[in-house]
Amino acid sequence: MCTTIGFKYKEGFVFGRTLEIGIKMDNKILYVPAGKEDFIEAKGLKFPSKYATIGTSFFDITSFGDGINEMGLMGSNNFLPGYASFSKHPVIGRISMTISNAFDYLLTRCKDVDEVRERAEKIVILNHGEDEEDKSTSSHFFFMDANGKGIVLEPQEGTLIAHDNPYGVLTNSPEFPWHVTNLKNYINLRPQNTEKGNFNGETLSKLGEGTGMIGLPGDFTPPSRFVRAAYFVSNTPKALDRTSAILQGFRILSQFDIPTGSVIDPIENHADETLYTSIMDTKKCAYFIKCHDNISIQPFYLDDYKDAKDIKTIKLRKVMDL
Repeated sequence: MCTTIGFKYKEGFVFGRTLEIGIKMDNKILYVPAGKEDFIEAKGLKFPSKYATIGTSFFDITSFGDGINEMGLMGSNNFLPGYASFSKHPVIGRISMTISNAFDYLLTRCKDVDEVRERAEKIVILNHGEDEEDKSTSSHFFFMDANGKGIVLEPQEGTLIAHDNPYGVLTNSPEFPWHVTNLKNYINLRPQNTEKGNFNGETLSKLGEGTGMIGLPGDFTPPSRFVRAAYFVSNTPKALDRTSAILQGFRILSQFDIPTGSVIDPIENHADETLYTSIMDTKKCAYFIKCHDNISIQPFYLDDYKDAKDIKTIKLRKVMDL
């Protein structure tokens, strides 16, 4: 499970996500410099990165789960179980690759959402690459750029279908248009309290604060998380300063933290919990992260690695010193 958000503040935009999964994944910070040759693999082709990029990777795999490049393009690769479909064969005239390579290609080679849309039209997503272990997982992408434009890309029969995303939110299944339609069930939500109500001629007063939010779904299913995230993003002030906006991003995403033991999959025999939460910032091309076992925010700035000529993997401080 994943929840991704993005919103405007006074000096730019922040964008971030949570990642929930039922297995331990050794996530690290990944830095890829501009012009790194052969970083992305496609069927019969290899491509260099174009822009320096920083984000999260897993284990020792040089591939991004999310990240920000030097142009301020930010992206998140979220699970879409049961709703993504891929091509069994390469397509002549298009770049054929697996879904993780497609995400890396777009994140490290596009300057903004318009370019993401243009390049995505030239890609076909394969079931698997040259190596049988390089298989496409069922997932979709959310990109936001330094101008605040957002786009969701979802693979259908290998074609990346583009959806404008003015809501600043992405979760998981079903497809993005379904979630947008479902938002219509919650147009009553508002931050202002409902002070009183009338029942059969009797006036009743509120019990406490937050009565305008009654009906906001609180469970961890993707539809409920989408509505909850959309509500918080929509009601975030647009004139926050940079520090306040970064902290607001973490506060919003903390609403989706899964406490250990609260979500269990009896079929797969595992318990889902939040592995990490990240926030990115366009003003300084920064990447912030807090982890399951260390909720202190760890900052990383692209400028700190501008002299690096090769790919760098940076270990995170995983355990808090209490």
